Amino acid sequence: MINPEDLREYTDGDPELLQELLATFFQSTREDILNLKAAVNNHQNTLVVSFAHRIKGGAVIVGAKQLASLADDLEQCGQQMQTDCYEPLFLKLQDSFRLIESEYPAL
Repeated sequence: MINPEDLREYTDGDPELLQELLATFFQSTREDILNLKAAVNNHQNTLVVSFAHRIKGGAVIVGAKQLASLADDLEQCGQQMQTDCYEPLFLKLQDSFRLIESEYPAL
């Protein structure tokens, strides 16, 4: 879920900026999740860390706390090279993002 108060605060209540921010968040997160999936499947620790970190940053900005937390967990697994936690965390992260997407079908 996205916290609307975080969004309003971050955009100073500007509806156009809010739309642009959300559109950018969805586009970049979709791309990052595709790249993260490939990195997870290939056990590429450095890329897992990088894409999880990018997803976490975007999620924090829009107030998607659960997504940010899952991305942080996955980032830490990558840093510690614990590849056994990649797939379960990735699936939870992907589900969390899909839930967020369902709240904003126009984006």
